[in-house]
Amino acid sequence: MMKKIILNSVLAVVMSGLLVTSCKKQDNIEPAEDQNDELAVRAEAESTVNQRTAEVNEFAREFEKVSGGASAAARRQQSNIVEIASSLPIFKSLVAAVVKTGLAATLSSEALDATVFAPTDAAFAQLPHPFNNARNIAAITDPVQIDALRNVLLYHVLGTEVKRREIARGRSSAVTLKPAGAANDNTIYISNNLGLILINGNSPVLITDVDASNGVIHVIGSVLQSPSQNIATIAIGTPQLSTLVAALVKTDLAGVFAGSGDFTVFAPTNRAFSRLDAPFNNAANINAISDPAQVTALANILKYHVVASRYFGWDLGIFLPIETIAPAPNNRVVGVLGLNGGYVKGNRNNRFSAIHPANVLATNGVVHIIDRVLLP
Repeated sequence: MMKKIILNSVLAVVMSGLLVTSCKKQDNIEPAEDQNDELAVRAEAESTVNQRTAEVNEFAREFEKVSGGASAAARRQQSNIVEIASSLPIFKSLVAAVVKTGLAATLSSEALDATVFAPTDAAFAQLPHPFNNARNIAAITDPVQIDALRNVLLYHVLGTEVKRREIARGRSSAVTLKPAGAANDNTIYISNNLGLILINGNSPVLITDVDASNGVIHVIGSVLQSPSQNIATIAIGTPQLSTLVAALVKTDLAGVFAGSGDFTVFAPTNRAFSRLDAPFNNAANINAISDPAQVTALANILKYHVVASRYFGWDLGIFLPIETIAPAPNNRVVGVLGLNGGYVKGNRNNRFSAIHPANVLATNGVVHIIDRVLLP
């Protein structure tokens, strides 16, 4: 027993020394700079919220013009989802896709009681050819492309009517009508914070509660794409994460992210790892580690980058404490929201890690690429 206590004490000292050494190399700045960093990050977050709110409000004003105002809205309540989409000039691509995929009858049915997250023409224009506009969609003849487009559309439809007031504050999810393939590839994730709603982290809800006789339409700013890969596959396929992959393999954590689950992974780039001391600074050195204490220290660092539920960029709040799967009690990071971005900071980091890109959707979670290793 005495030997075990001594061994654990030595191990704790070794791990602490490794973490402090790495921290000193990564973040050698003065407290004043740390304070300035927090002020800058807060200012950017508040500016992002104000900018997105202004854009949504501007879209609402434009929508009022093209939709005919309150009197037209009252008349539309007697029309079904397809009729409403066909009557509005911003949904030409959506209507063409509904017709091309044979979903018009389904979405016109009065027996339906659905919620449709409806992408605008501008949203479809962000997609590659031939899915980028109504004319190209109407010209599609390839059955594989038509089937893929049908699944994309069904990924925008809930089987029950959900009004704006019924969307939970904070984080929530909903299963769509898309047929399930891989686990969770037919689920959308909703971020409802600071008066704004985003789907899957990146798609803003621009207009809510366009009432139809067979459901409700919420207008969104980008087309939703369902995930097809798990976190492990995404990491392996991303060259700038090769050091992270080596670390996951060395610590036997890789298998965790190849299976089922709901994780958030803040994924440091190779450059982020290069700021640490050897042997944690690159894939080759990590592969060569044989010291069990170093493997344990590395495992705890990696766990400090993992949350056991999904947090998209808009869920990170402004200095929101988020609990990771690292050993308690010092297992929390601090998040700051962003649109396809944001910031996160560890206990021993003096500066925030920038997130870019954010919201890489996986079947078993979401990945945020970060430029600094988080240190517990």
